[in-house]
Amino acid sequence: MADDLKGGRGIGENTSFDKTRPNPDSREIVSVCAIGATSSLIFVKAFGIDRNLLLVTKLSTTLFIETSGPYCSLALRSEGKDFVESRLLNKTHNEHVLAMLNRLYEENEIERLSTNLVGFSAGPGSFTGVRIGAAIAQALAFASGGKVLSIQSPMVLAMTAFERFKQSNWWVSVKSRKNLFYLANYKISSRDVQVIQAPELFDLEPEWLMEIKNSGNGVGEQPQWLVDIESDRFHTGLYPEADSVLDLIEQLHLDGKSKDPEFALPVYLEGDSPWVKAIHR
Repeated sequence: MADDLKGGRGIGENTSFDKTRPNPDSREIVSVCAIGATSSLIFVKAFGIDRNLLLVTKLSTTLFIETSGPYCSLALRSEGKDFVESRLLNKTHNEHVLAMLNRLYEENEIERLSTNLVGFSAGPGSFTGVRIGAAIAQALAFASGGKVLSIQSPMVLAMTAFERFKQSNWWVSVKSRKNLFYLANYKISSRDVQVIQAPELFDLEPEWLMEIKNSGNGVGEQPQWLVDIESDRFHTGLYPEADSVLDLIEQLHLDGKSKDPEFALPVYLEGDSPWVKAIHR
């Protein structure tokens, strides 16, 4: 860490020094050791500068976790660079996601405690997968003193489609089980998403979808009961990629929308239970 403090600069973007003293020359710094942390600051004890404590802001790192379905995608942004690891895990997220996350930090030499923002795909989606993502987001944000942001899972897929096809209007279809599907509709730009229809669980085609299915763009898995869709209007085989929402969550964070770690909670919809045989409308 001593190499990170040179010419009076710290390991973060802003460093607070005693204004009555000149900035220390790098030769003054003999050794450095971390002695503690608060919610957003790392205290560094520097020997050789009259044993003063330097208050150093930590490097900014953003993480997004997508575990709401069979596809697991993790994305890190640090110092302006994006790092992604994605795998099709089906129902084995609990066996692989932590190893994937560790590898993402370690292979790219990113300090976990530099993570100041953790976003996660909050559902609706796989009951276990969503809870895994929320638990990891909470744990990492608590440890690093960071903030959390929950994003609707269909929105992540819509953002991925937006990045791929550069079209702004997307309706999303995500299978829950049997003939039940989560449907949602979004209008997207590079740093903003407007929710036109919030995710709901359907077993029949809703009226709003009848009106837009052949004028907008669809993505996800097509229900058997959803018919008469033009083939070039619906895209299958696309998985939600975590890096597609990094710009969005950072903008939301700047807008003050991020929350403390205890608010990293999954989203469940009424009627969305594996023990319910049918939904009644």
